[in-house]
Amino acid sequence: MAEDEILRQSRQYFIDKLSDKALEIRPLISRIVTFDQDLNETTDLMAIIMGDASPITFSATIGAGRASGVRIKLREDEFTGKTYIEAAKSYLERIGHAVSMEELLDAFKKGGSPVGGRAPKKTLYISLARSKEFAPIPGQVGFIGLRKWYPNLKAGAEKKGTDKKHKK
Repeated sequence: MAEDEILRQSRQYFIDKLSDKALEIRPLISRIVTFDQDLNETTDLMAIIMGDASPITFSATIGAGRASGVRIKLREDEFTGKTYIEAAKSYLERIGHAVSMEELLDAFKKGGSPVGGRAPKKTLYISLARSKEFAPIPGQVGFIGLRKWYPNLKAGAEKKGTDKKHKK
């Protein structure tokens, strides 16, 4: 019994380590899946990860996200009780790239936190764009991503503040 418990703990340790690494590579996998969708091809991601040593094929699910081309399973209560900022950050981190406001609104609805009001898309966009954690994507109307993904993209307020200092 004690040996089984040690094995379980060891197994859990490695599962936790794998989960941490999976968070790091999720954006890469997401981009590969998006390219695969655009090219109408399939990449055997598990073979790449395992160095072609595994007979298991990683099957990336394609097709649900309108803008992203990546499907993630949301629980019906995934965003219940979360602020728009918390829910959007959670969703974007799972997807791994910027998304359209339509996709984000759809995810909020499916995850139990629909955005109400006369103009839900505008309401959500303004809420997120005002936060320092999100960045509107230049040249892509209605798309937003996590600011940490774009280290060279300056915030609108920072640009304006810099301009004022140079004028003086």
